[in-house]
Parts: sequence; structure tokens; C-alpha cells
Amino acid sequence: MSKIVEIIYPLILVTVFSLLLFFNLGSTTVIDYDEGVYAEVSREMYLASEPVIPKLNGEDFFEKPPMLYWAQMLGYKLFGINSLGARAINGLCGLATILILFFSARIPLGSRTAFNSSLILGSSFLFVYLSRVAMTDMLLTMFLTICLVSAWYGVERSIKGQNGHFLFWLGCLAAGGAMLSKGAVGALFPVITGVIYLISINRIGLLFRKKWLLPGTLILVMVGFSWYLLLGFLHPDGFGFMKDLFLKHHIGRFSSAIEGHSGPFYYYFIVLLIGFLPWFSYLPVAAIHAPVLSSQEPASRFVRLFVVFSIIVFIFFSIAATKLPNYILPVLPGLALITAALFNRENIKYPIIWLTAGWVSAAIIGLLGIVLAAAPFIISYLPDLLGEDSRKAPILAEPVQLGYEVWVAAIFFIFSAFMIIRSVHKRHIEQIFQALLLSSFIVSATIFFTIMPLYDRLMNLPLASLALEAAEHTQADERIVLYNVSDRPSVMFASNRRTIYHSDRNLQQLPALFNEKDISVGITTNYYYGRLLSHSIAVHEIKRQGGFVLFSIADQSGEPASP
Repeated sequence: MSKIVEIIYPLILVTVFSLLLFFNLGSTTVIDYDEGVYAEVSREMYLASEPVIPKLNGEDFFEKPPMLYWAQMLGYKLFGINSLGARAINGLCGLATILILFFSARIPLGSRTAFNSSLILGSSFLFVYLSRVAMTDMLLTMFLTICLVSAWYGVERSIKGQNGHFLFWLGCLAAGGAMLSKGAVGALFPVITGVIYLISINRIGLLFRKKWLLPGTLILVMVGFSWYLLLGFLHPDGFGFMKDLFLKHHIGRFSSAIEGHSGPFYYYFIVLLIGFLPWFSYLPVAAIHAPVLSSQEPASRFVRLFVVFSIIVFIFFSIAATKLPNYILPVLPGLALITAALFNRENIKYPIIWLTAGWVSAAIIGLLGIVLAAAPFIISYLPDLLGEDSRKAPILAEPVQLGYEVWVAAIFFIFSAFMIIRSVHKRHIEQIFQALLLSSFIVSATIFFTIMPLYDRLMNLPLASLALEAAEHTQADERIVLYNVSDRPSVMFASNRRTIYHSDRNLQQLPALFNEKDISVGITTNYYYGRLLSHSIAVHEIKRQGGFVLFSIADQSGEPASP
């Protein structure tokens, strides 16, 4: 029976999460800003056959290391230059992380707890989102998870008197991959975690063995710094990029809020409240009962390593000045482990705490369902509530039809809330777990198969459609003017054209911009197109869609400019 289970569990994980992470993955357009930027950078690198120097809009772009770009270039090779190509390998990394957690946890924790951990991790909203939307965090999380489990098994072999250094080397190799995914944190987090963990189990001496620290450090440096060194040698400006990459996007992001992305110290509690729904309310109970105290048991040591790691990551990003929801993704495997361990108990202690946790989860999901049900009514009043500002929002430029999707989502959310309430009152651990797990899948599937397509139809698709139309009206070497439409790299990705931003503050200089040989069309919003007309600028509307306008400006003869 156990052998059958060992086969069935991974098959279930692969089947279920292949559907959740890949179904209709390429049906929506890339999302601005971050996903659009990464997709465009990798597109430009792919078309130029340039694996080393990232470029955006034809200019050097050194905000992130290249691992995601390489993954997307592979995706373009396999699936074409489209949103599926941009996301496919990232989705595979999400699936791989789920399987890595299962296969690594089943020996110390048992197959059932490992299986439940993977289900909790893979069904959580934040994890699904960052598997289906191509950003650097899923690659980082996958490599960090590989690093942790490889190093842990290496240490375990050493405890048993066997050679474990080669697994430690594999962990260092994975940490190098993490550095190539998101920079210095890929090495910083494992190093701090490893030192604290080894001290806690009284094995710090392992690091000073000749087959451990020196070869491991060499592997980490060679892999982690490989691209940085190669870029420095190949780029005309040498290592000048280090100032932008490390000073601004490493030290700068930690010490000061970049682009207004700040938040209070409890910012990530709020992120996890939604991103780890419905499990978040059980985390206090899970933390109290987490099997981390005994240094003699492999299960305790395994969970302890992930708990130490999760605490370090959480504290680091909570202290950092720049805060974004996706930063906290690497803590989810550890949270999934302690949550699964909690529901592996035979009986409920302190039932009032369990009851409260269940009601909190149900209340949040139910409230979200009510908000979704009320959305069609709320959005009809937004223009009156926002006043003049509503005219500037493209989505409110025309009557918004939300369709049936929000009603479907609302029904599923409210059903999940009642299901959780019913289960917690029965006070049966297995039933509570099943209700929470089903709710987790319902929430994630509902969001990505109903709400996200609706969001794409209203927010992203109109601009992408106009970008494709702009490509039909321009030559390959021409640029598209984005008139007061900022932070929209998806226009470049959809149109295969460079763009140039022009602010409304310089409205009178816009006609002169259209006199340049490589500019013939622009994209703006309905509101700012009206501003052009009100200032008697001879604009010609080519196409209007979803609150955006594709336009040209007449030449001196009064005829509309055309390519």
C-alpha cells in the first residue's frame, strides 16, 4: 500500500497543479509594469541573440540579473514570442517547487504530511499568482528551496557519519542560481540561515571541514557572480553597471522606498493574510505547535531549518524600506510545512483558538465574496465619487460591463466561507483541513479563471490591441509615442516597436515630436486625447478602445501623418 501511495501522491500533485498553473496560461496579456518589463527585456535579448546584456527599449537595463530573461528566451523558443512563452518556464518552476517540497519532506515528515504541505503551498493565492505571472520571485524561491533541502540532506548524512559534502555543494550551486535570479539575497538568506541552523544543532564545525566551506564558497562565487563578471568584461562601460544594479536596486531598495513602494512594518502580515488565505489565521497555532524543539529528530531539524529561513526572510523584508507583495514568496514553503504539521495532529487542543481561526478565515473569504457581489453596483457610482479624476482613468472612460464573472466568483467565495464555518464547528481536524484546502483551491481557481480574465479584458487587452494596431501603421524601426501613458512596457511587447513617453506638461511640444522621421502614431487615453483637441492640436483618431486612443498628428499641410 505504501508503494502505491508513493506513486499516487506525486501523480496527483502533477495533475492538479498542471491544471491550476498552466490552464489558459497564455490567454491573458502580460501585466504591466513588472511582468511587461521582464517580457520585453527578454524579447529584445532573444531577437538580438544577446544572452548577456539586457536591454529595454533599446537601452541597457540593469535592474535584475538574467535568470528570468534566460527562462523567457527559452519559452519564446518553445512557444513563440507571446505571453505563454513569457510565462511557461516560470510556471514550470512553480510546479518544480511544489514537487521539491514533497520529495524532500516525505522522508523526515512522512508522505502524508509532505503531500499536505505541497497542497497547501501550491493552492495558496500568492504562490499561484507568482507561478502564472512571470516575475523573478518564483525562480528565486525554487533555487532557495533546492538550496535548503540539498544542504539539509548533506548535513544529515554527516550526522550519520556519511559523506554529505557533495549535497552541500549542490546547495551552494542552487544559491548561485538564486543570485542569478534576484541578486545578493540569493546568497545572503541561505548563508545566515545555515549558520544559525548549524549553531542550533551544535554542528557549526561542519563548515570548517576542508570539503565543505572552501569548495562550497568557490561554487557559489563562480556561479553566482558568473554573469556579473561576464557582463563587466563584455560591456563597453565595463563594471559601471554595478552602481545601478547593486547600489540602487540592492542597497537603495533596502534603505529607501523606490518608486513609492513603501509600507508599515506589518505590511507583510497583510500580504500573507490574503496571499496565504485561508491558512494564515492558523499560523499562530501552527507556530506554537511547530515540531522544532528537538535536535535529535530529523523531522524537527527539517522543519526548524525552514522556520529559521522563513523568519529571516520575513524580518529582512519587513525592515527593508521598499516593500512589494511578491518579495515574501520564499517564506511560503516554511509556512506550508508548519501548517501541514499542525493538521497532522490527532486531536484539537484549545478548541476556542481553532474555532476563532476558522471564523477569521471564513469572514475574510466571505467579505471578499460580498465585495465581488457588490462590485457592479460600486463601479457604477465611481465616476460620481471620484469626480474629475474618474475622467482620467481609462477603465471609467466608457460604461464598465463586469459580466457574470464577478457573480460566479462571489458565489464560490461565499460557499467556501460557509464550508469552513461548518467544518470548524464539527471540531474534526481532518474535516477542517479538507474544508480549508478545498477553499484554498476554490479561491485561487476562481481568481485566475474568472477574475483575472475579466481584469485583462478591462485593463490590459484594450491597450495591447491598440499596440498591435499601431504596429500595422508603422515600420519596424519606428517608435510609438505614449502621451501621458506611463509604465506600460506591454506596448513594446505587443507591438514589437520602441516607445517614447511624452508628458502632458509638455503638450505644446507634441506636434514637433511627430515631425521626427521615426514617429507617426501615438497612444493616449480618452481624457488626454480630449486635451489635445481642446488645445487645437490637429490630431487624427485612428482607433479608440477601452478608454485608450490611437492617434496621429497632421503634418503642416493639414493631412494626417501616416507611415
